Amino acid sequence: MNDSIRILEYTVSGGEEGMSVKDIMKTVLGLSTKEIARCKQFDDGVLLKRDGGDFAFSRVIEKVKAGDVLRISLHEDNDNSSEIIPAEGTLDIVYEDEDLILLNKPGDMVVHPSYAHYKDSLSNILVGYYEKTAQQHVIRVIGRLDRETSGLIIFAKNRHSAALLSDQTRNMSRRKEYLALCSGVFEKTEGTVDAPIGQIPGERMLREVREDGKEAITHYKVEKQFEDYALVRLHLDTGRTHQIRVHMQYIGHPLLGDGLYGTGIRDHHNMKRTALHAAHLEFKQPISGKELIFDASLPDDMAGHLLS
Repeated sequence: MNDSIRILEYTVSGGEEGMSVKDIMKTVLGLSTKEIARCKQFDDGVLLKRDGGDFAFSRVIEKVKAGDVLRISLHEDNDNSSEIIPAEGTLDIVYEDEDLILLNKPGDMVVHPSYAHYKDSLSNILVGYYEKTAQQHVIRVIGRLDRETSGLIIFAKNRHSAALLSDQTRNMSRRKEYLALCSGVFEKTEGTVDAPIGQIPGERMLREVREDGKEAITHYKVEKQFEDYALVRLHLDTGRTHQIRVHMQYIGHPLLGDGLYGTGIRDHHNMKRTALHAAHLEFKQPISGKELIFDASLPDDMAGHLLS
């Protein structure tokens, strides 16, 4: 696979006159020291145009003037990427541009290939889509969704966008919302669960609320209460493994279909997976900074329960 290139162009403003090219690359364009060093390895990596002339090679210590145009070429080293086998499949593409693709993941599908899902993960299908659309990108997922969780998930298309999006995810918890079907009748229509979560000793997968766990905070609001379950909207201040599932079990409202934390309710109301959906996401386009807001409707297996 050949290298792909993401080109950034930036016109220097009057307030930035006298800064070095490196300063612009780092503080304005958000490039890391490592990425700047990589750009310097290519003839077209750092180019500067001034006084109406043509783009020409520039050292990063060059001082810029107002009106100068900086062109940075970010080369992707796709030859060194891990191989993921392309697969046929349908993608629910919510949004796509040259820096990222936002997908609505089905429930009961893993994001990454594994021993048991070597060719049928979401990443396999995305690689197949990239091939069909003549795009050359490494799979770089931002954030994570469990196999059974459906909903919105971001894949960055280049290393620079991945770094900027990853920085955003550290503060994205309040800008991401989930919808869940939780068992039981809620006494309070909204509340906060502030209870530390840690791994159960001797268990690789299972987590529980425990005093020696890591801080975990979940906010919930009941959207609609049914006879013995409710549609609940949630957002997190922290991102612990299985946080929503553990916290809802802890307050006595495990999710419908949860085989790990909802003992005895795996087939409750014919829900064959954990009833959790990443429904709402807000973030900034990593290069332009434009605010992006998306919602993903409930999948059929959850939406059908709202008709009861």
